[in-house]
Amino acid sequence: MELFQIIPANFFNLLSGKNQSLYVNTLFEVFKAYEQGSILGMDKQIAQQVIIEYLEMHPTEEVDEVEADATIRDKANQILRRYEECEWIDVDVNNDYVEILNFRDYAITVIEALKSINQDVMYGYEDENHEFRGYIFTAYSLLMNEHVEYSMVIDQVYKNTIAFVREIRKLDSRLKFYIRSIIDKSEIRDLIHLLVNYKVELVDQAYYRLKTSDNVNKYKLEIIKKLEQYQQNPVVMEIIAREYLPKSNNNYELAKVKANKKIDDMIDIYNSLEWIIDEIDNKNKVYVNTTIAKIKFLLNDDENVIGKLNRILKFTAHQVKQRKTEKAMKTIQPLFTLHQHQQIANSSIYTPRGAYQKAAAQYLQENEITPSNQLQEDFYREFETNYSSDVIKKYLLEYFKTKSSIKASDILRSDMSDEAIMRLLYILIYAGDELDYSIIPLKTDIEHKKFQLKDFEIIRGYEL
Repeated sequence: MELFQIIPANFFNLLSGKNQSLYVNTLFEVFKAYEQGSILGMDKQIAQQVIIEYLEMHPTEEVDEVEADATIRDKANQILRRYEECEWIDVDVNNDYVEILNFRDYAITVIEALKSINQDVMYGYEDENHEFRGYIFTAYSLLMNEHVEYSMVIDQVYKNTIAFVREIRKLDSRLKFYIRSIIDKSEIRDLIHLLVNYKVELVDQAYYRLKTSDNVNKYKLEIIKKLEQYQQNPVVMEIIAREYLPKSNNNYELAKVKANKKIDDMIDIYNSLEWIIDEIDNKNKVYVNTTIAKIKFLLNDDENVIGKLNRILKFTAHQVKQRKTEKAMKTIQPLFTLHQHQQIANSSIYTPRGAYQKAAAQYLQENEITPSNQLQEDFYREFETNYSSDVIKKYLLEYFKTKSSIKASDILRSDMSDEAIMRLLYILIYAGDELDYSIIPLKTDIEHKKFQLKDFEIIRGYEL
């Protein structure tokens, strides 16, 4: 049957108007209550109450086609009418004259898909976790158990393998999104906010677990070995082919080709897993390194001229106040090279060629320690700070001596320098991977002297 013979013409109107967010969010809430209720449907009044509670929590939400003085109950009823008009739900009356709400079958499929997309944005951060190992472990368990249902096992192993590949593709696509976002963002606050989201959404929830607890290398070799044994066993392949006859128009040769191709596809997928994970590794490194490089550039760009001149002026003003003007001038004079150019006259156009004289000293001499050299060293010292994992660990342990968690805002409260910002960056990068602590994003802002940052909490792990 054709798709639009199943789905009504006005079905997607619910998702295309100005109130699309309201309808989707209330759909999720009503569907959640629907799944927790009776198999035969839910009382319409319960659905109405769910929507009322949502509208009470979001009082600024507007509803189409209601009077200006409409009550919150009227708005909830209008939303339910829109569900029914667009054929997402059916409302029937039972023998007790109670209105019973049921979702249409295709609506349930679409809602599940929308929920899945919504959760994928945070990779299970709110409700669920993506279990990469779950798919591979299921495939491994099915193949290792003694059975005679070879066709069913192959189909289930194939489904789990494809589901695993789908999750890898989602992860890869999300990584590409973050890499593209670096180009679009030119504010330090936006780049740090992206890095926090990246760390929590992708690294902690998906990438890091794919590399550690959900590592598929523990199972892939045994899976490949078992699949190859099936292919080399003519009895097993004949059993699978006979099960595939209904899917192959009762053509035995075509059934054998389909069975072999399905097994070949799975073997190819498992053989290429190492390469796929290496590619994701590379993208992770590209994103982290590029983000740090851009933030460093933006910080240095701010300090390059304005910051350094400001420090020179402060130094000079301080010396002048102490009646050491001449000393100040001598100190800062070597920082600037001011070339003197005389006006060209007719007599200066031609200069007789002089004899070449070898310089007395043609080797580099070690700079003497002078006040001006010391001042130049001060300018650059802050950009040469070591941010190794050992330094960051030692830095955090000072905070963790008295508490098990620390907020980024607490770190910046006493120090809003660029060095402190760089420390926060490396704290984000080392979280969970290099060092045993985790990051939780917060909804509050950090009021930095240059920009606003979203706050986050650093939670100490067991081993730190």
